[in-house]
Amino acid sequence: MVLDLSHAGFAAVLDADGAQVLAQSARPAGTRHDDVADWTESLLRETGAGFADLAWIAVGVGPGSFTGIRIAMAFVQGISLPSAIPLHGFTSFEALHLSFDRSAGASGTGDSIAVVPANAGRFYVSRGLEDSGALIAGEDLAALTDAGVTVVAPESTPALLERCAGFASIWTPGENWDAVALAQRARASGRDAQRPLYLQLSAAEEKFGAATHSSFEPGQP
Repeated sequence: MVLDLSHAGFAAVLDADGAQVLAQSARPAGTRHDDVADWTESLLRETGAGFADLAWIAVGVGPGSFTGIRIAMAFVQGISLPSAIPLHGFTSFEALHLSFDRSAGASGTGDSIAVVPANAGRFYVSRGLEDSGALIAGEDLAALTDAGVTVVAPESTPALLERCAGFASIWTPGENWDAVALAQRARASGRDAQRPLYLQLSAAEEKFGAATHSSFEPGQP
C-alpha cells in the first residue's frame, strides 16, 4: 500500500511486487484525514484484501501539511509494528517528480521544478529527483522563473499561481500519481519512515542561499 497525506492526499493498493495498481484514490483539496482508516480499508476491500494482507507499506514523510504527515505516519506505524510489516518512506518531491515524469514521457513535456506550498507565503522547492529540497520565500520562487520549465505541484493555489506566472505551466497530478514508480523507489531507497521530513527553518536556512542565490539551470539536479 502507498499512502501520502502531506497534501490533499492519495492512497493506492498494489500487488505484492509493487508492479500493478489494484485500487487507487486521490482526495480533493481541503479534505480532513480523520477517516484515513476507513478510507484505506475501503480501498483494500475493493481488492478483496485487508490490513493483515499487506506485504509492505510506503508512506509520504513530507514536506507539506504537518498535520497530514503526522496522521499518515502514525497510522501506518500502528499497522506495521504489530505484524512487522516493512515500512518505507518517500518524500513529497519524489511523488511529484516521478508522477510528472510519467506524464512527460507521454506528452513530451520538458524540464520541471517541484513546488509544495508551505506557510507564511513560502514554498518547498526541489529541482530534481535527487534534490532533497529547500524552503524558500515566495519572491525567491518567482526569481527562479523560466519559461521553459513546468512547475509540478500537488495542487494549484492562488499563491502558487501568483508566484509561478512566468513558468511554462503548472502541472498537478490530480488522480495520476505514479504509485508504481513511487513504491519501487521507496522500497529500494531504505529511507527511514519513522521520522517526518519537515524541512524546518533551521535546516532550510542552510540550503536557502544555495537554492536561491545560484542560477537555476533547467534539469539541474
